[in-house]
Amino acid sequence: MTMNQDVIIARIIAASKDIFACEKAIVTLKDIYHSAIRQYLIKNGDPRAHCGSLSPEKPEYEGVIKYTKPHYRALMKKKRELYNAHRRHLRATQALLKYQSKKTDE
Repeated sequence: MTMNQDVIIARIIAASKDIFACEKAIVTLKDIYHSAIRQYLIKNGDPRAHCGSLSPEKPEYEGVIKYTKPHYRALMKKKRELYNAHRRHLRATQALLKYQSKKTDE
């Protein structure tokens, strides 16, 4: 299937809008995730004084990891969406360059 230049440009614009929306949402989701971590640590105590930085491998942090898992998953899902939007943008840009090079060869 061959696409004309307008369709390809529309794909680039749509991917650009998706990238912008995802980046904006990621900032919000990071704030929510970090806020959930702070809430848990304030409510249940902060083991960082004895255990170092937060790590899923450390059993001391099992509670905070479990508590923030939905927020973390939402953040990771949005990051995957951002990656996919970047890929769509790249592919559409490559398609436009290929289309334009074919037009100049004719």
